[in-house]
Amino acid sequence: MTCLDTSIAQFFTFEFWNSRADIIMAVIAVIALVFTIIQLLSGRKESRRATAYAAYQEYLRLCFDNPMFAYGNQDEIVLNGKTDKKYPWFVSQMLFAFEQILETDKSDNQWKMAIEAQLKQHDWYLKKSTSASRDEWSKELSSIIQKVIK
Repeated sequence: MTCLDTSIAQFFTFEFWNSRADIIMAVIAVIALVFTIIQLLSGRKESRRATAYAAYQEYLRLCFDNPMFAYGNQDEIVLNGKTDKKYPWFVSQMLFAFEQILETDKSDNQWKMAIEAQLKQHDWYLKKSTSASRDEWSKELSSIIQKVIK
């Protein structure tokens, strides 16, 4: 049957598919591997995003619990020349939350802008803070702090 070998009918023969089974299985395996890698990367990204949101939610809870500190109003925080004893701890917790956010989602510029806006409210304290001036924080957070206090 010469016509079977040269026409579309050859695709319906067992010999045709049997001779190409290894190639077909390799292609299917590569496609499955690509989809698996895509799913792993997507899952990792979502996990990091969830961690960043949780850290920011914790910071917002801290602000809700301490509204006087959240706005960074120096006149309310510094009374009779003394800074409220709780404020340095508030700032430390804030910086820690921001560091967690930046470490989990480094490439997101929206986080960096939000963090910078929050730090600007506390720039008066960050300028005199030894914690902010030392090399205690990640490079990303330190660069934002330096940008704010200049």
